[in-house]
Amino acid sequence: MSDNPPSSARFTLETRVGRLIEARVFRLADRAEADIYAERLRLETTKHAPARPAVLLADHRPVVVYPQPVTDRLVELFQLMNTRLERVAIIVSPSNATMILQLERLVREARFPMRKVFREPDGAVEHLREALDPDELARARAFLAEHRAE
Repeated sequence: MSDNPPSSARFTLETRVGRLIEARVFRLADRAEADIYAERLRLETTKHAPARPAVLLADHRPVVVYPQPVTDRLVELFQLMNTRLERVAIIVSPSNATMILQLERLVREARFPMRKVFREPDGAVEHLREALDPDELARARAFLAEHRAE
């Protein structure tokens, strides 16, 4: 997968293996786009049994920064997902200090200790390791490797 999506693509979101939901966000320009992302994630989580909730790997490395209406909506989404996801790893470009601080603030506000922000893929995979089986873990590594380094 290229990090240069079609001009209309704001994000990709899918489950390819087991309970691992893969999200790659390219941009969310306004609350309406964040609402679409939130609804897609909600629908994706409903595919998983409540006794064995999904695990989310969210790659935000392509994003530069989110406007305030988007961050407000993301906090709402994160709080809603606290009961629907077992673990969440959010990865951000290590060279984007603003985005790191922004997402770390959103994670703090959402108050879910199993959701963490990472600057490097290895940390994200390690955070998810306990919740994933070997096939899901291999897919998580492959998904993160699809991101083309800048």
